Amino acid sequence: MSVLFRNATVIDGSGERPFPANVYVRGDTIIKVGQSESLSEPDAQTVDCTGRILCPGFMDMHAHSDLEIVRNPTMPFKVRQGITFDLSGNCGIGVFPWHEGDEPRFADILGHYGKWDWTDFETYSEKLRTGINCGFLQSHSCLRINAIKGNPNRAATAEEIEKMCSLLETSLEQGCFGFSTGLYYAPCMYADKKEILALLSVVKKHNRIFAVHHRCEGDDILSSIDEILSLVRETGVRLEISHLKAIGRKNQVKVPEVLEKIHQMREEGFDVAFDQYPYEYGSTSLFSLLPPDLLRLAPEELSAVLKKTESDKELYDSIVREMMDPHGWDSIAELCPWEDISIVTMESSPEFNGMNMVQIAEKLSMDPFNALFHILAKEKGYALMSDITQSAQSLRMIFEDPLMCFGTDALYTGPFAHPRSANGAIHLLYERCVKENYSFESVIRKMTSAVASRLGLKDRGLIREGYKADLVLLDPASLKDNSDMAHQFEMCSGLENVMVNGTFALRNGELTHSLSGIVLVSI
Repeated sequence: MSVLFRNATVIDGSGERPFPANVYVRGDTIIKVGQSESLSEPDAQTVDCTGRILCPGFMDMHAHSDLEIVRNPTMPFKVRQGITFDLSGNCGIGVFPWHEGDEPRFADILGHYGKWDWTDFETYSEKLRTGINCGFLQSHSCLRINAIKGNPNRAATAEEIEKMCSLLETSLEQGCFGFSTGLYYAPCMYADKKEILALLSVVKKHNRIFAVHHRCEGDDILSSIDEILSLVRETGVRLEISHLKAIGRKNQVKVPEVLEKIHQMREEGFDVAFDQYPYEYGSTSLFSLLPPDLLRLAPEELSAVLKKTESDKELYDSIVREMMDPHGWDSIAELCPWEDISIVTMESSPEFNGMNMVQIAEKLSMDPFNALFHILAKEKGYALMSDITQSAQSLRMIFEDPLMCFGTDALYTGPFAHPRSANGAIHLLYERCVKENYSFESVIRKMTSAVASRLGLKDRGLIREGYKADLVLLDPASLKDNSDMAHQFEMCSGLENVMVNGTFALRNGELTHSLSGIVLVSI
């Protein structure tokens, strides 16, 4: 198939000023980019782009599509926001390597998908038929689950660390873009420094990315940043700080110092950068409100402890004290008022979906702590929350930093989600470019070539002759994010066409359900 985009205002992804041009696509490749009066291809389908912006497809540096892409291969919620590439396996959470027959995990973040019938990255990627391009990181959790005998919520032995390194080596050789950990989450939080340094030596050997959801984004954010920067100094590994933010109203003043620490590392010659999703409120597992000592327990043990708090006041008081005076971990219950913590979706108790913890406590005639313990003790599946954690000022400060690139942190856990999962890209453009008058070219660079460059993708992220035809056509005059927490999957306005490898995934605002995406690998 060949397509001629005629009379477009081209924003090419480089950050340079827009220019008028025709863009000719044949097969999966951009063949010509030229001034409108000089480029004509009579055999091509023609798309009139008058008054429209033509730009590279948006690239999502921070995704959790690992199971969504096998559940829903056409990836409509990414296509409908113009995303043509995403990188999954973030926060130390992923789906390979895996032992066939083991029970699936991570439903709170990834949702459900039957039996996992793959063993490693290669057999997983062979299973994928996808509507967008995708890449993957090797997750720390799966390495620990594979290598550590029994409950992985403990320090690993030397033999287990060696096995993890061997598994990581295999994944990187098979094409993973790097290694991710989530030091905020079990089982990654139980890794000691020796284990992390050993794994990072493998990452450094292959010159891949180390992506990290670091240990504390709240009260201890400065020491937590220092922890991961010290790992970079010891290993020289390339660092990607996941969804950079400070959480809690009192911690917003720390953002300038966080950025200063990162830029100091850059001045010392280390490759350090970060991604960000464009919302003041976040979303993660409701279980993450609990102290690490509880999260160490197997699910049935945790449920029993939480049920016991209803009759054992001493146990209840000790857990509450730990949540309100945390040491070495982020307690969102201490950082956010209960009215700012809301249920997005609960599998076992859907009657609480959309309610905040104050409302739930009132409905149950309990205090918020009792209510939290009560609903989590009953939960057998996923429990996803949202929490207001940032200020508009700090969000904008991180966005404006030249090291920032775009990520959605999209979660597809169940029938409800944070709006970023279906509208993060358009939300960023609408908030920054339409409402706040940032230039489209500066914002689109962070969403395209900045991500491609970070991952070493040399033929994507720009509108250039010879580059792959991942393209977005939008109308800046009608562009609008129509979503909110009550309508998370509402389709945006103004996005007209999305092309993935030269095939329309969205045509005149309608999904085509194409499967033209591919699994990209690092080489």
